[in-house]
Amino acid sequence: MLFSSPAFLWALLAVVIPVVVHLFHFRRYKKVYFSNVVRLAELQSESRRRSTLRELLVMAMRILAIVFLVLAFARPVIPGHNSRLQSGSTAVSIYIDNSFSMENASSDGSQLETAKQKVREIAAAYGPGDSYQLLTNDMVGGEFRWLSREELLDAVDAVKISPVSRRLSEVMQRQSSFYRNSGAANRLAYVISDFQTSMCDFTAVEVDSTVQYTMVPLSQVAADNLYVDTVKLDAPAYFVGGHVTAEVVVHNSGTREVEKVPVKLYIDGRERAMATLDLPAGASGTAQLKFSIDGSGWLDGRVEIVDYPVVFDDEYYFTLHVDERVSVLEVDQSQPNAALRKLFAADSAVSFRNVTLPRLDLSSLSDYNFIILNELSGIGTGVAQELATWVNEGGSLMVLPDANGRTEGLNELLSAMQSPRVGTWMAKQVKASRIDYDSRLYRNVFSGQSDEMEMPSAMGRYQIDGSQSVRQSIITFVDGGDMLSATPFGEGYIYLFAMPLNEQWTDLVNQALFVPTVYNMALFSRPIPPAAYTIGGSAPVVLQTSVDAMDEQHVPLLSDNADFSVMPDVRRVGNRLMLLQHGELQHAGIYLLGEEHLAFNYNRIESQLDFLGRDDVAQQSGCTVLANADKPIDEEIRAMNDGRQLWRWCVLLALLALAAEVIILRKR
Repeated sequence: MLFSSPAFLWALLAVVIPVVVHLFHFRRYKKVYFSNVVRLAELQSESRRRSTLRELLVMAMRILAIVFLVLAFARPVIPGHNSRLQSGSTAVSIYIDNSFSMENASSDGSQLETAKQKVREIAAAYGPGDSYQLLTNDMVGGEFRWLSREELLDAVDAVKISPVSRRLSEVMQRQSSFYRNSGAANRLAYVISDFQTSMCDFTAVEVDSTVQYTMVPLSQVAADNLYVDTVKLDAPAYFVGGHVTAEVVVHNSGTREVEKVPVKLYIDGRERAMATLDLPAGASGTAQLKFSIDGSGWLDGRVEIVDYPVVFDDEYYFTLHVDERVSVLEVDQSQPNAALRKLFAADSAVSFRNVTLPRLDLSSLSDYNFIILNELSGIGTGVAQELATWVNEGGSLMVLPDANGRTEGLNELLSAMQSPRVGTWMAKQVKASRIDYDSRLYRNVFSGQSDEMEMPSAMGRYQIDGSQSVRQSIITFVDGGDMLSATPFGEGYIYLFAMPLNEQWTDLVNQALFVPTVYNMALFSRPIPPAAYTIGGSAPVVLQTSVDAMDEQHVPLLSDNADFSVMPDVRRVGNRLMLLQHGELQHAGIYLLGEEHLAFNYNRIESQLDFLGRDDVAQQSGCTVLANADKPIDEEIRAMNDGRQLWRWCVLLALLALAAEVIILRKR
């Protein structure tokens, strides 16, 4: 035990006063005459013993009163196990978790309201002259400034539930970074949260020894929850008359099995498909919802389930864009490829055009999704540079080498795109032995793998040189060489065959494998943007709208029902436009930016309602954890900062001693 004012302890010498008073206390006696004093002597002896005991008790009470009164002035303190305050200014940063899980019920109405009360109690534990910061998941600019206590109390009243979720490592890092410009001697940080398991990545926290963290875990409320986790659109391309399968993953985070959960799919407000799922406790299920595309342009989709009481994650929004046709260009030396013309010319989903190399208009390359170089020779440097730029920006290029050995210009083009090159011609027949069924070209093409499947052969072929780590061997010969390889370059792909695609050099053109191989190259050449984005995501949204079609400084971002409008942060990066989020979006749904439709959903990290207990928080965080956050915590904070003050107890005990003295004196 320590004393804040130990100089007052000298006053303990005052205990001599009651001792002296009792030792030298003389009474005046009055003479009374009795005829028989035998009985009087007995009474006098008994009275003397009682009087002596009473006087000793009175003296003891007076001594105790003086001792406790002196101790009260000396201000005894039991040092706290985490006494933290030093002399100097104090700065307090408080993070209040306002994510969706904080909507759960508590004694004050919701966990968020309980958290707000804790902020007020923390403010009461410090002085009005201290500095405060209030941080939420929104992390908007106004939160990164110091507040007075009155401003803090006003700010906490305005805190609302936010769709943004933050991991605690990010929160604590932001608090630590904010303190770098603070000259406060005492740097204290509080984290008020329900400590949802998915948010607690304490292992990623870089501990700042200059900041003293305190965790304030709120009591958790367990709740079962069903939610739409993800929606994946399984189709190589979108075109009118095509079919799309929406793979909907629904998760049951509860402790009970749920049967016959209806999952509904809506396209442009019309219900297009429905399925039911049986979900064991803690398990996920996938519903296959199929629909046909009956119109071009942007289609707005929504998948929904019905579940209570947690409803924010019962809907999932997505969009897709249906183009009229895939644009395919064949560039040849003088003779078109008959197999390619037969495949593409009559297809309503493909716009096919053929041109000879001398008549190729390099300025029109951006009009095409898929370009085929058919047995070209003498590719000039200018053509090679333009084609490399086109592939880098997202185009897909299929290369068919010339069997006559004129490969110099072709290899310069392939080298510029970091693709394998065409090597030595080998005029002997060789058979393919392996197909990469995992390639995106064959997704949903084969129902299974069979050893009896007929493999294509080549009557002559080039040795493909190069060992790029990103190169994918799609069809492989028995000697290990590639019949067909795919190499990514920038945002595009290069597909390289080892021989020309005609009946003279390969029987692939007469096999069923030829159609999905080449046709899917064309379909996948048109990049499919993500079907949906997450509100509060840090990655920029790459817009499909061209730079020329949009003035990025003057196009508002609108909700589909026109009840929300904001000027977004759209930036030009190269030949692309990027949308950056800064907390403007608060509700899931479809948003319009110019002609483009964007779907935004709430982060599903809040859907798993598992929480850490107090002991788990203390163990994983390594920080101070308040013992009982369900009760007012300002006294506990004062005890941690200053130690436990005992002067009030001393005053109380002094008063009790004086009261005991009065009672003893009245008992005659």
